Amino acid sequence: MIILFVTSLVLCIILHELAHLFAAKLVNCKVEIFSIGFGRPILKKKIGQTIYQIGWIPLGGYNKLKDECSVSKDKDSFSNLRYRDKLIIISAGCLTNIIFGLISLFFARIVVEYNPLIIYYHNYGLFYFGCFSLLLGIGNFLPFPSLDGFYPFGILLEKFYGKEKGNLILNKLNHIGFIILMVLNILCIPLFIWLKIMK
Repeated sequence: MIILFVTSLVLCIILHELAHLFAAKLVNCKVEIFSIGFGRPILKKKIGQTIYQIGWIPLGGYNKLKDECSVSKDKDSFSNLRYRDKLIIISAGCLTNIIFGLISLFFARIVVEYNPLIIYYHNYGLFYFGCFSLLLGIGNFLPFPSLDGFYPFGILLEKFYGKEKGNLILNKLNHIGFIILMVLNILCIPLFIWLKIMK
């Protein structure tokens, strides 16, 4: 069960971040770092203009887009993209997780074994993956700092405070939000272990 939990979670994160990566490249935005996991990288390799790495804290992932939280005049920077292109990048990860989650939950319900006692055995691997993928997709749409759903507020901050100050405020809020989310993630690990023991 723990292996299914970890595998499903990691696959959901990889899909989410890959969707952001492909969406960014689709609208010609430079991705400086593609990371699965946080913290100091265990492995990393530069391919083209992007560094691909695996961090030692497997509680998420990220794409570092060029000038994501600063002002730049470069054509391939996130700050210079049209609002439509920014929304494509931001929503790509969430939508991918939601779509894959729904598909996985549908196929998890297909009966893979049947016996005379009419007991149905579902595909638990697909079930776990579907649940995590759906939760990750919907959860990331929440308007909380450092989540994808908070970035549209960056557009409002730019409107009210200008690009430079708006991006500075967004960056600070995202930093605070990231710390809060990491603390919550770490606190959930013992809770999960306790629930498995009690079960």
